[in-house]
Amino acid sequence: MLTARTGLLRRCLLLLFTAAPLVCTAQGTLFPIVEHGGLYGFMNRAGVTVIPPRWEGAQRSSEGLAAVRLGEYWGFVNVEDSLIIDVSFSRVFPFREGRARVRVGNYWGFIDPTGEIVGSAEYTRALDYSEGFAPVRGREGTVVGLEPTWGYLDIDGKMAIDDRFRRALPFSEGLAGVEIVKKFIVIRTNTRWGFIGKDGEWVIEPRYSSVRSFSEGLALVRMGRQWGFIDRDGKLVLELDYEQIYSFAGGLARVRDQGLWGYIDSTGEIVIEPQFEEAGDFVDGRALVRRGGKWGYIDMSGEMVIPASFDRARAFADGLAFVRFDNRPAYIDGYGSVVWSGR
Repeated sequence: MLTARTGLLRRCLLLLFTAAPLVCTAQGTLFPIVEHGGLYGFMNRAGVTVIPPRWEGAQRSSEGLAAVRLGEYWGFVNVEDSLIIDVSFSRVFPFREGRARVRVGNYWGFIDPTGEIVGSAEYTRALDYSEGFAPVRGREGTVVGLEPTWGYLDIDGKMAIDDRFRRALPFSEGLAGVEIVKKFIVIRTNTRWGFIGKDGEWVIEPRYSSVRSFSEGLALVRMGRQWGFIDRDGKLVLELDYEQIYSFAGGLARVRDQGLWGYIDSTGEIVIEPQFEEAGDFVDGRALVRRGGKWGYIDMSGEMVIPASFDRARAFADGLAFVRFDNRPAYIDGYGSVVWSGR
């Protein structure tokens, strides 16, 4: 008898003899599904409903817990649909490194897998944990001209890197991009971005107009109107001239030229000619693109391996992608086969 488990096993074995870049993972992830009545439940990676629809909102699970909503508030259930964390938060994000970002009243904080607040929920903004640290912004200052500043919490919710930055990015590959402000009294005169290490000290001095996080050994930076990529020593290794550029993902970076999107490799060479109205990063060897007003997916050679036939679509995550066609929601696998379809 063919079961969901054996079906997945056969697909995994097939990958051993093909060039497909998909990754076979355990079926522990829960994917939200919505029925005609507007209630949400969850399916597993094989498309089998494991939690019947009864929630008013839902998010894909992470680290064994999935966010669910009743009325205006969110909580978390486990894979057996047991409510582990009460629906008491106005906004939530998935668990990352054992912590979930939640909104309590007007402020942000983090909870552990039991629902307990880690540290305190007193921040006007916060970003998820990455490499053991979470960027947070304090409350607004009471002095005119003084803005709230960013710092970094450790995993216990304690301020590990003082809140002295105008803006801050999550840690990636051991470094975090931060912005500082130069002022005369309370008048801003200049802002610059650089990168700090986990001790809070400068690794790459602040001299850039803007930066993105390190990815695959390189960070996208801008100096004035000029974009380029630097290495971990701050050395400029690529200088580029495009309308828009994103960080490297899966060995390629998307760029926009004359209104169309394509992809470059780490040497700066165009490997997929700009031809798409919109484009996303590569995930599991697939990139979401829009052509002729419809969405589809290309492989790393630029071939349209899943035709552009969807009205809406998202990037692949845990082996599946959410799409909408014929006014119906659906999930597809990396070959374009429908794993689940709503009514």
